[in-house]
Amino acid sequence: MLAVRGGESIRKRPWISWPIFDNNTLSRLESVLTSGRWAVSGQWKGRLSKCEEFERKFAEFNSVPYCVTTTNGSSGLLIALESLGIGPGDEVIVPALTWVATAISVCDVNAVPVIVDIDPDTYCLSIEEVKKAITPRTKAIIPVHLYGCMVNMDGLMEVARNNNLWVIEDASHSHGSVWRDQFAGAIGDAGAFSLQQGKVLTSGEGGVLLTRNQEIYEKAIELRSNSRAYIEENKLEVDKMQLIEKGSIMGSNYCLSEFQAAVLLDQLERLEDFNRTKEQNAIYLDKHLGSIPGIKTMLRHEQVSKQSYYRYAVKVDSELFSGKPVSDICTALEAELNFTVEQPYKPLHKSPLYRPQTKKRYRWSEEFWDALSTEKYSLPVSEKASANEGVVIHHSILLGSRQDMDDIIMAFEKVHRYSHKI
Repeated sequence: MLAVRGGESIRKRPWISWPIFDNNTLSRLESVLTSGRWAVSGQWKGRLSKCEEFERKFAEFNSVPYCVTTTNGSSGLLIALESLGIGPGDEVIVPALTWVATAISVCDVNAVPVIVDIDPDTYCLSIEEVKKAITPRTKAIIPVHLYGCMVNMDGLMEVARNNNLWVIEDASHSHGSVWRDQFAGAIGDAGAFSLQQGKVLTSGEGGVLLTRNQEIYEKAIELRSNSRAYIEENKLEVDKMQLIEKGSIMGSNYCLSEFQAAVLLDQLERLEDFNRTKEQNAIYLDKHLGSIPGIKTMLRHEQVSKQSYYRYAVKVDSELFSGKPVSDICTALEAELNFTVEQPYKPLHKSPLYRPQTKKRYRWSEEFWDALSTEKYSLPVSEKASANEGVVIHHSILLGSRQDMDDIIMAFEKVHRYSHKI
């Protein structure tokens, strides 16, 4: 009998909890506590701040010259857009299936998010739909590497370059993924990452921006730090502030704290090992879940040499699960496994969290106000993926053993076998 109907569940043991820390994490936090410097805007103490240290190490990890820490992924996207000069009258193409911050950041620079449908095989934005959405007002594209898939970056970059468009990667789900020999977030003109608690690399809250472009970097630093920039190293003085008033572009305060940066330095040391384990387990799940009738695994482009996972996703054909709604299938899987099994994000045009016309400050022109309306959109692939097809689980589950993965496989098999009793 299915656990959801009172039967015995497959899983009895607890799963790995997230986030993961140890005494080394605590030591790093204590070192900040006693350092006399808790913020980028604090006094220089004769050594790199934790924020700078992380920026340098994360830039090196991703093989780019420039990295800027921010308060969250949302501010990273906002800063990237402003650094590229995107604003009123401009359009930015975004995918329908993403966290709402991708589109909200566009609204916040007074540009219009143009929402496009997704590729049914990856749930990332469709290159063909991007082509259809380009107008004379289009200035940029924000591809989102969603859950455990990468956007077709060869196709996207070709479209962008042919149309003179900026590319800002939202790599908030994809820390450490590699397309050919380039890291996610380092392929376009800029890349933004979230470091929120559930993410692959986390400091509770936080964000980071990558770029290869020095001009973008210099603007981003000022936009993050109230129009201030780092003083040249040969001009630093102990117990003096490390930031100098520059004022070439008006900024705000989107600075990460030293405590968060200390946690990130600890977490970054674990990232490659964690990603390797999760990728191996995801490949194992793909092999076995893909053989269950009604389950289809996500496409991995042949150009992807390393894949990071924020969520592990599969597609369910509910007709082969006795016609049961995907929401009920998720509930049945949860009962067997004792962890959260979810459906994907609601598409932006259906999301209760993306309602730009509830914000009075966006009504600075009637044209802009009308352009923000989501009522005009019909995006059937995203709508199906969200409501009637996708099933996702948190990446921490992929840190388990092969036996743990077998429990997941057995749960899917059991729910399929007895789906008529859900």
